[in-house]
Amino acid sequence: MTAPSLADTHGSTLEVVFFSLAGWRLGLQAQQVRAARGVVPHTDCTAQLEATTALLGFPAHAHPPTAPQWLVLQRAGQEHEMLVDGPVELVALPVAAIHPLPPLLAARTQLRGLRALVLPDDPSHPNMALLFDATAWPLGAHL
Repeated sequence: MTAPSLADTHGSTLEVVFFSLAGWRLGLQAQQVRAARGVVPHTDCTAQLEATTALLGFPAHAHPPTAPQWLVLQRAGQEHEMLVDGPVELVALPVAAIHPLPPLLAARTQLRGLRALVLPDDPSHPNMALLFDATAWPLGAHL
């Protein structure tokens, strides 16, 4: 998910899995996500969502999840589960909507793995989102 590879695909799309966390809309390249699955109904997911929120570097978020789901991430030949809030959706995102972080923001952000902002021109995807790279997250960490 680096700027040169995005520039090479001008006029095309990037498959992105979008989800919610800590009140924000986040995305990962679809190739980093193996699957999504629901959580058993009436399960209290607050502690797991707080752990995911802290791992990514977001401040504590007190809102309860509305549609928690597990994302199964594929890294280094292993699967890791990460609890997120839904909806989880796969979108073919126009590459032109992806904007690498400005250098100062990239140097100062506390959000682990934040690589780009999604600012779509398409009215069917009006929301800004934060695009992350899951390879920046520590292996073996409880997601």
